[in-house]
Amino acid sequence: MKLIRLQFISVVLIGVLLSWQCVDPPAEPVMPTWDVDVSLPLGSTDYELKELIENNPDLLSVDGDGTIIYSFSDSMQNAPFGDVLSIQPVPATFTFEVGKYTLSPDDIEFDVEVGEYLGLPAGYEGSSPGVEPTTINDLMPEIESIQYMVVESGRAFLTLRNESGVPVEVHDGVTVTNTDDGSHVGNFNYSEIIEPGDTAQAYVDLFDARLYRQLEYDFTFSSPEEDYVEIPDEPVLGFKLEYEELLVKEAVARLPEQELAGKYDGVIVLDDSTYISEVLFSSGVMELYVENSIDVDVPVIFTIPELRSRDNPSQQYSISETLQRGSVNSYVIDMRDWMIRNNSPKNDLSYEVRLGTIEETDDFRTFSSTDAIEGALRTQDPPDNELVIERIEGIIPPTEYKVDETIELDVGEFSDTFEGDVIFGDVRLNLGLFFDGGFNAIADMYIFGENEHGVRDSVAIPSEQQYINAGNWSNVILDKNNCDINEFLSTFVPHFPEELSMRGNIIVNPDHEPGFIDVKSSLASSILFEVPFNFGIQNGLVRDTLSIGGEDDDVDRDSFDYFNYGRLYFETENNIPAGMDLEINLLDTDGNVMRNFSGIGVEAAPVDLLGRANGTAERDVRVLELTGEDIEILRQAEMTELLLYLNTDNSVDSVIFQSTDSINIKMYATFNVRADFN
Repeated sequence: MKLIRLQFISVVLIGVLLSWQCVDPPAEPVMPTWDVDVSLPLGSTDYELKELIENNPDLLSVDGDGTIIYSFSDSMQNAPFGDVLSIQPVPATFTFEVGKYTLSPDDIEFDVEVGEYLGLPAGYEGSSPGVEPTTINDLMPEIESIQYMVVESGRAFLTLRNESGVPVEVHDGVTVTNTDDGSHVGNFNYSEIIEPGDTAQAYVDLFDARLYRQLEYDFTFSSPEEDYVEIPDEPVLGFKLEYEELLVKEAVARLPEQELAGKYDGVIVLDDSTYISEVLFSSGVMELYVENSIDVDVPVIFTIPELRSRDNPSQQYSISETLQRGSVNSYVIDMRDWMIRNNSPKNDLSYEVRLGTIEETDDFRTFSSTDAIEGALRTQDPPDNELVIERIEGIIPPTEYKVDETIELDVGEFSDTFEGDVIFGDVRLNLGLFFDGGFNAIADMYIFGENEHGVRDSVAIPSEQQYINAGNWSNVILDKNNCDINEFLSTFVPHFPEELSMRGNIIVNPDHEPGFIDVKSSLASSILFEVPFNFGIQNGLVRDTLSIGGEDDDVDRDSFDYFNYGRLYFETENNIPAGMDLEINLLDTDGNVMRNFSGIGVEAAPVDLLGRANGTAERDVRVLELTGEDIEILRQAEMTELLLYLNTDNSVDSVIFQSTDSINIKMYATFNVRADFN
């Protein structure tokens, strides 16, 4: 574009051109006389495209074959990966039943007076007539430590002490029942006669037996005839009811101290498709919610073995609390202070609940084997139910990372005065991509362009070049062999895009393989945009407007009075592979066209099979006849509008412009002058 402008300036220096015809060059200049022709050389010069390179050294260069190349390079560091990764654990609930309690009710001791049934006075010594079977029933003393209980398993022992003075036989045992509902507790059988002063013990197995505070006994006893007995002052049958440790399903009772040896193991699924070896979190909380519906205070130890302190990874997360009876408890775990560490990748987090030793109660409590510690390990309610990952080692699902980065292109002055269609032959966009995370990635992205007139277009990174290996630079080449990069750039002609943007997604870990990533990971990119001057021009138009004359003019415009008529000569030798048609408008101070000249054509240089100029177009001489009217218009004109129409050979898609391409221009004029020395 710079070269073309230089050509225009030179043309303006000779005035205006048009209405050409091919003639021979004029003779050499001669000395003026009255009304004679004057021949005036105006210059001879070569314009080479290398001047364009010299004027734009930062944007233009030459390759090994001499082809001019526009190139622009830059690098970008995209925003960090940030809080893209997160997990949403599925809340884990647990119900931990305490199970059977161990309970040993108070022993009961009582005496049954039998003197009235012996037929012998107290203190009597001698023979005994015996006692016929006699039934006795009455209430036992109350069991002070219970009001009610259901025994799942255990034994009750009833010891009988014979202090009646006579041998005693208990028929069909001692039957024990509950006074509240008459339910049967057990039948204690003694198989032998119990001699005076002896004791005997019987037991019953309790299975789903009910025991109330008040029990009733019932038994039938007899005594055989004896030659000699000694009746004590208070003849009684003494009883003692006692229990082994009973497993109780439910009770209203005073609960003795005991260890609840239960342990509950559970897991919380962190993510169906994320498998963690180690993870650090940048935000998010988990809540341990525990409800104690038991009627006693229960010590609890809650442990998450794989959850470790960030400051001390050997420290597991564990809390030890005594949960007050009937209480609801919440423990917040700020995940920024903790890390998850597993021996091998897995997608869940295990935890365990242990119950401790409950203390003896001095009042009655209601409890059953279905009493439970209930709870949940969960995140907060939506929308804050995510744990945002700072760094993770393991296997993450394919994860999209948005990219939208823009660079400003330096397009120079190439498009300031150009209109028309350009078909590019070999545009190249080299894109370097480096993802510093420990996962492979896919760059599912587009290159977007926009120029100052709002023209937009895009081109996709070819699928076969989208793969980015972890920790390595990937070189992505966009050219005519794999995408529409030439058409993309042609969209913007005549105004190159002033900015390029990378937009789309980086799909991290598309293969679901082990690796690592953190919030500081980012996509680094470099860009090299190269446009070889290998293109075709159709209906191209270069437009420029220049002032005519100025304070430094050598010739006063009044001198135009002495010109009768004249001729302007324009001679070219073109070694540039593009043809040109020049049109010139003379403009007044308001920009109105005073005179139009057109039809000034310059043939393109011949090209080889590759589209390079390999010779020079035929020498071409054009002549413009200037009348007195033309000279008067030239005298009044203030500006010259130059329009240069460019076209390359239609038989080839594109031609190659090289630094050695040039055009030689010779300009001169002849005038008929009326000399008046008065």
